[in-house]
Amino acid sequence: MTGLHLMIPEHGAFALGEDRPILTLGRASANHVVLTDPSLSRFHARLRWESGSALLEDLGSRNGTLLNGHRIVGRRPLAPGDEITLGRVSFRVEAVQPLPPPVPEDSEDDSGSSLSMSLEKLRQFRGPGDDAQEAMRLRRALHLIHAFSLELMREAPLETLLEQLLAKLSHLLRPHRSAILLRDGKGALVQALARSAHKKALGPLNLSRTMVEAALERREAMLVNDPKLDPRLAKSDSLIRSGVTSLMTVPMEHEGEVVGLVYLDADPSRAPFTPEDLQVVASLAHLAAARIQQSKVSETLRRGKVLEHELALARQIQERLLPDRAPSVEGFELFGHNQACHAVSGDLFGFFPRQDGRLWVVLADVAGKGMGAGLLMASFQAYLWAWAEATEDPAVLAGRISAELARRTTANRYVTAFIALLDPVGGHARCTSAGHNPIPVFRAAGRRDVIESMGFPLALFPGTPYRCEDVALEPGDLMFLYTDGITEAESPEGQEFGLEGAAHVFCAHPGLPLEALHQHLETALEAHTQGASLADDRTLILLRRA
Repeated sequence: MTGLHLMIPEHGAFALGEDRPILTLGRASANHVVLTDPSLSRFHARLRWESGSALLEDLGSRNGTLLNGHRIVGRRPLAPGDEITLGRVSFRVEAVQPLPPPVPEDSEDDSGSSLSMSLEKLRQFRGPGDDAQEAMRLRRALHLIHAFSLELMREAPLETLLEQLLAKLSHLLRPHRSAILLRDGKGALVQALARSAHKKALGPLNLSRTMVEAALERREAMLVNDPKLDPRLAKSDSLIRSGVTSLMTVPMEHEGEVVGLVYLDADPSRAPFTPEDLQVVASLAHLAAARIQQSKVSETLRRGKVLEHELALARQIQERLLPDRAPSVEGFELFGHNQACHAVSGDLFGFFPRQDGRLWVVLADVAGKGMGAGLLMASFQAYLWAWAEATEDPAVLAGRISAELARRTTANRYVTAFIALLDPVGGHARCTSAGHNPIPVFRAAGRRDVIESMGFPLALFPGTPYRCEDVALEPGDLMFLYTDGITEAESPEGQEFGLEGAAHVFCAHPGLPLEALHQHLETALEAHTQGASLADDRTLILLRRA
């Protein structure tokens, strides 16, 4: 076995062998293979080529490395056909296939008409030639490479630079046809630019599959003079009929990644291409590949900054929709807080006063996270504001909102909500729970009551009725409204914080001001999760009768 290829979907093939004995994979940019999936660790796994064999090892990743479905510990040997899974990313291992005879890898055929050479060897190649011709060729090539390097430093569109590349190659090598083909987002090869000797645009070129595979999969440049004598191309009727007498394909490669290829051919009016010509094209293709990768990185960063800016604005808007402080209600203490795990939260809490002195107290959680959940929550809040004054029954309010949300969202979106109408004078709250978590009431006398769900989540089954329950609150009684980002927060061992974790905090600090009580709850959550990033939004309301 001469080496292996890692066939990673949407990323292409990565070679492991004598020329590249180590490959690291992970999210960090310092890896040889950068995979941005969040399920991967920064440095997730490493492959080594030692004494003609490949070895796979995990680098202490969070989600582990699987070989053929089994999690590995230490080093494990690899063979063609194996499947590697890193987090949620799976890919297969294939053997490097040498070029078919009679032209072995990095060699010429018996007639001297064909040449296949890896890019590493090609960049060090030095042909025979006489000194005068070699000096002239070197001067022209250096001038061309220098000129193209200056072009790459300009802030010109990528299409313009590719046109410059073909123009300079056409001026130097006088091909009959030339083309640049680039890989798209799925790894497929797409013709980006093509021209003929008469500077006319060309339609799609039908390239030799053998030469394309050599460029993309094995990172080899190929030069063929007289295709009829090459057994790999002799069966290509379209190529033979075209009258092409000399052709070459060169990978556009930078730091091990092939982003496309350059193709040139010649007809009988031009002398065959030489290995030195192939070397010049490889040098220019390498420069172009570096610029293409730089452009991709720059575009990714630009889009990321735009998205980051837009999400920051969305978060600012959402924060203004949430109450910055709880209202002052005689005889009651109120406190609310929202902490988003993404830029935009899918949770909501709010206090909606009525003119008769009663107050709607609402907490809700949209299924899902991110921008879509945030937009649905904004709609939910708008309906609350619109109907808070005109409705006195939480069950009726929940039914109206459920029907309206169902009309404006997809079937997989729904909202769990706890809606209560607080009567400060009477000292009680009339409540309904639309598929929400059990809501505990910690009584000053020491017992705990629980308010269970009284209907389906909003928008899930519009038209189904909701029940109501009157909850009397005595002095010192504490009602804890929360979303499951609090109770389902996990320790490194996978144990949930649970409602008991919150109950322990509340029972340990009876009578403490609600904001201070919330700080103790945050401290307990931090200790339980050991500082891990939020996996879900955390939102709560604390309501206590004074």
